[in-house]
Amino acid sequence: MNSKEIPVRFLAATPQAEVPVGVVGGKIPLPSGPPSRQEEPDLLYGPYLEAVHHLLIKDDYQKLLEALGSRLSRVVTVKEIDFLEIRTEKHGACYHVARVDVGVSGQKVPFAVNVAANQKAKEQLVKDFRLLKMITNRYNNKFIPNVYFKGAGCYREKGKPIKWLHMFVAEWFRNFHEFHLRRDHASGSNRMLLWDHDRGWRYLSQEQCFELYRQIARILTLYYDYNNFRQIYPWHHAAGDFVLKEELGKVDVRLITIRDYAAVVDFTSRKKAAKLLGLILFFLHLTIQMRIDRLDGVGQVVWAEDLCLEGTIAGFFAGLEEGKTQSRKGEPTAEEIRDLFRRFSSDEWLHLLVEMLGSYKFSQEELSLLRDRCDAHIGCLKGLLA
Repeated sequence: MNSKEIPVRFLAATPQAEVPVGVVGGKIPLPSGPPSRQEEPDLLYGPYLEAVHHLLIKDDYQKLLEALGSRLSRVVTVKEIDFLEIRTEKHGACYHVARVDVGVSGQKVPFAVNVAANQKAKEQLVKDFRLLKMITNRYNNKFIPNVYFKGAGCYREKGKPIKWLHMFVAEWFRNFHEFHLRRDHASGSNRMLLWDHDRGWRYLSQEQCFELYRQIARILTLYYDYNNFRQIYPWHHAAGDFVLKEELGKVDVRLITIRDYAAVVDFTSRKKAAKLLGLILFFLHLTIQMRIDRLDGVGQVVWAEDLCLEGTIAGFFAGLEEGKTQSRKGEPTAEEIRDLFRRFSSDEWLHLLVEMLGSYKFSQEELSLLRDRCDAHIGCLKGLLA
C-alpha cells in the first residue's frame, strides 16, 4: 500500500464547526496570529495541510509508524492504517498547530504537529523538540507531551517557489483545551472560559478555577531544580501553554510547550542561602505570573482574582512535598519553607518582589498592572500564608 491509497481528509477547525478544506477553501489564507508574527509569510490552508501530509508519508510512513508503535506499545504496519485526518487547530505566537488523527485497525490515534514557517520559529522549534525530549526522559510524569520525530514538509503554492515548513510530531492530549479569562458582562467580572470545541465553550466554576491554578503551580514546582535554579520559563497563560480537560466536574491540566529550561537567576553561589533565595523568587514570580492573562488570549492584559493566589500557593507546596528527587537534594521541607515565608514582613516581600523583577521579565502592560496591585497582592499573600 502507498500513500495514494490511504484516504486523507483536510479539515479546518473553527469555533462553530469543522470545515472540510477543498479546492476553493484551500486557497484561503491561514490566520496570521499575533502582531509579533508579522514577518511570517502568508500561508494558504490547502498547501499548508498538504505540507503536513507530505511529512507524514515520507519514506512510506516509516517515522509515523514508529510513533504509532510508541503510542500503542506494539509494531504497527502500513496495512493497518485506514485513513488520515489532518486539521488546523491553532495559530499561536510561534507555531501553527495541526492535529492528525490516524485510523489504525478501527481506532483513532491523535498526534499534534507543530509547524514553523519563519526562521525565528524554525530555530525555536528545534530547541522545543530537544527540551521536550530531554525533560520527558529526565522526569517520569505525564504532564508534558511525548515527542516522536521532526522534519520538513513541502509547501507548494501555484506560481510561487517551493517552501519548506519545519515541524515536529508530538503526543496530542485528547479532550484537553485552551482556557482564558473573558469579560462576563452578566456578572461584570472576568471569568475563566474553557475553549471546548467538542462540548461547547463554557465557564469554569470557582472550585474548578482553584484546582486549575493549583495544578499548574504544582507542575511548575515539580520541574523546579532547587540546586541549580533551572526551571520551565518563560510561560504565559495568554500563549495557551497549558491546556485543561473537564469531565464530570473534575479538571486535569497539561503543559504543552516548553520554551526554555534554564536558570533564571544569575547567582554564582550555590550555598544554602542562594538556593533559598532562588526558590523564594521562583515562588514570588509564580504567584504573580499565574494571575496574568489576556482577555480571550489576545486582548487586554488582565489580573485574576485572589482565588488564583489561593490555588497557586496550594500547588506550590504540593509540588515541594512531592518533588523530592536528586535535583531537590538538601531542600528544606515544605513546612520549613512555609514557616520562613510567614516570618517575612510586607516590606520584605516588597523588597523580594523588586529583586524578582531583576530576573524575570514582564511587558510594560504587565508592569503597569503589577504596580497598581502589588500592595494588595502582598497583603493577600501574607494573609494566605498566615
